[in-house]
Amino acid sequence: MKTLYQIILSTLFLAAATSTAHAEVKVAVISQQIALIQSKVGISIAKQILAIDKQIDNEFESELAPLRSEAQQLNAEVSALSPEALRTRTDLMRRDQVLRQTLSELGDWKKRQLTATSEQARKPLLDAYEAAVNQVIQENNIDILLDGSTVMFRNKQSDITEQVVVKMDAAITSSVVVRVRVPRIAPPQQPGTQQPR
Repeated sequence: MKTLYQIILSTLFLAAATSTAHAEVKVAVISQQIALIQSKVGISIAKQILAIDKQIDNEFESELAPLRSEAQQLNAEVSALSPEALRTRTDLMRRDQVLRQTLSELGDWKKRQLTATSEQARKPLLDAYEAAVNQVIQENNIDILLDGSTVMFRNKQSDITEQVVVKMDAAITSSVVVRVRVPRIAPPQQPGTQQPR
């Protein structure tokens, strides 16, 4: 007497044998991350975001310089005190907390600007990627496309990443990245939403 497992297994085997007898399934693999990084538009966007990163650092320098001086002065005052005297100086602890909070706010502000800018800049990159992938799928009659990050082994013939990069480069080589400015203080998080990483 056949078990349910054996019936299902033999049915699946029969279905697979029948489908491969009629047509061969063509499977391909792509590495999205590599395609996005190696395409000309991806390289162009990355360079512009790096320039924006430096621009933000230059703008913050006028605020960071006095904060650095304050940190050095605070460090000198703390170093001059004995551990017993330091415990009584709550004013130094408050200054340290304010300094750390200000530096943290500046870092967070920069991160949110770069994240928003990167997300906006990725749209033309992802559009070009999607169009190129669809072209390569159609031209090569691909039935199944697998994400390269989930595949342990692939041969060169099944990897279409290079073909996609060539198509992307033919369609678009650069895209203007516009800096997105965000409020200095992050808006309060809505209940049920996650903070972007």
